[in-house]
Amino acid sequence: MSFFSRYLPFVAAMALVVVASNILVQFPLQGAIGGLSLADILTWGAFTYPFSFLVTDLANRRYGPAVARRIVFVGFTAAVICSVVIPPLLFRYGLIEFETAADRLVRIAAASGTAFLIAQLLDVTVFNWLRRQSWWR
Repeated sequence: MSFFSRYLPFVAAMALVVVASNILVQFPLQGAIGGLSLADILTWGAFTYPFSFLVTDLANRRYGPAVARRIVFVGFTAAVICSVVIPPLLFRYGLIEFETAADRLVRIAAASGTAFLIAQLLDVTVFNWLRRQSWWR
């Protein structure tokens, strides 16, 4: 049985969250609080991305940190692919107003992928450490 088929619910959930977040990050949240425009600081992706940590923590709880890390790498791969593929597609179909230049697109993909990888792997480590503490049980 392969890794993907054995852990399909977690792999699929991580891929779904990453793809949804990469699409929704292209769309700013409209509105204002006081004089602050939310479109300048917040996108719809901010509401879906935290679910990736839930997927990682549930996988960690059920199967342990080794499997959780592998699921993180699946999410990382999906994030990098989405960061390169999705913006041009959304531009082509008129869903966003500008296409990110190719050189910037690679930097954005590398930066967002690295941030995702560091945050998720740190989450796996901290969650696993907390799980082993007697006060946590």
